[in-house]
Amino acid sequence: MTTPNRIETPPMPARAQAAAAWIALYLKWKKRFESWAEFLANFWAAYWLLILGSFLIFGSAFLKWVQYPLTSNLSGLKFPLFHDSGVIPHVTLLSFGAVGVVVFIAGLVLRRFFASALGLAAAVLITVCVLTPAHIAFQQPMMLRHLIDELQATPWRKIFTKEYFPANYGSPEVLPSQLVLYTASGRLLAAYSFLRLGWTCFAIGSLLVAVYAMRRLPDGKMAIGLALVCLPVGALTIVITPAIIGQHYFNSGSIAKARGHNQEAIAAYRKAMKWDAWHAQDIGLYATIGDLQKKSGIESNSPERHISRAVELQQANEYEPAVFELSRAAEAGGPVAAVARREAAKTRVELGLALYQSGGIGGAVTSWQLALVDDPTQEVFVLPYLARGYFDLGRYEAALQAVDRLVKIMSDHSSMVADVYSLGGDCYAKLGRDDDARRYYNLSYAKDWIVNYWAISRLAGE
Repeated sequence: MTTPNRIETPPMPARAQAAAAWIALYLKWKKRFESWAEFLANFWAAYWLLILGSFLIFGSAFLKWVQYPLTSNLSGLKFPLFHDSGVIPHVTLLSFGAVGVVVFIAGLVLRRFFASALGLAAAVLITVCVLTPAHIAFQQPMMLRHLIDELQATPWRKIFTKEYFPANYGSPEVLPSQLVLYTASGRLLAAYSFLRLGWTCFAIGSLLVAVYAMRRLPDGKMAIGLALVCLPVGALTIVITPAIIGQHYFNSGSIAKARGHNQEAIAAYRKAMKWDAWHAQDIGLYATIGDLQKKSGIESNSPERHISRAVELQQANEYEPAVFELSRAAEAGGPVAAVARREAAKTRVELGLALYQSGGIGGAVTSWQLALVDDPTQEVFVLPYLARGYFDLGRYEAALQAVDRLVKIMSDHSSMVADVYSLGGDCYAKLGRDDDARRYYNLSYAKDWIVNYWAISRLAGE
């Protein structure tokens, strides 16, 4: 039996073989990419809320939460939960950003063992978000007071710069205005007005995580929904209740004062101070109590009477007697002493400005130095004037020390830092250190190149 002849295919040309190989490889990778794309599409459709929420929560830790008008802004990791951030904030573990990240990660991990864990974590995150302005307004009222003081000091600084420094029109910053501070709700809104992108991202991320957690729950959605609403509302109620009670007593005191019931008004004001630390830090309220004591003919030597006299002297531009009265009030100790020392420092700053404008530069510098002794936390308001005073007196090394400190304090505000660098450049120029002077002028221009005539003119040799 003979085998049939096998029909053999003639060999393909080399180009055809290469083309076939590339086509096969293309089809193989196309199929693989299609499977990957399908997987990613399904994954995104299932988890896009969680992905975006986690991205916003993690990113918010590094973004700006609170904007200070003069000093360094607070990112999520530098916004402490239980203490004041100080003039130069630092990263802390017990911060709003760090706590938010830890709570979110804990919710993700515990979700494997407890279906509602992520929903409860979202409720905590929303609570943290809601409590942030309340924390500034009621839990840390000194923080809000620092923000307000810096906001009020900014126009004075601009006037001083315009009169005594070369022009630097700078880049404007968006700052809140027309704040209402005599009511609890007004202070809450004032605190909210200083919050920035980091807090907004945290809030949106928390809401996205909450929606995802609600959608993924097979049952128990009602309980998680109640937690998402009741936990933030309950926590906010607990935080603002003392302030509301303090507001009630403050209003009662104002009504009693209007009716001429002076001692009743004093008692109500003191209760307002007891319930709300904002009132306990209000120099104006102490002065009001002093006025009422004077009208009632009681407690002629009380700290409130001294503060009342100091305020009257301030309004008459008699700064030195006002400082003396405030020092007498500080001798009483307690919360009133801290308020009196802070006001004495502010009065010395005003005295220094008055002396400087009248040509008494040496006296102005002395007054500003004493202001720092009374209240070191006032350095952000004092150092710009003090640096200029040192420069005018030829104390260039001391001026440079103030400049270096200001650069650290105002690092987030380009126009202000540019002015500080330019002043440092002037100091180095007076010392004959031209290379250092040029370096500081370049730093000034790098910080703020928008019509920075001060730095440009110095670099041009004017």
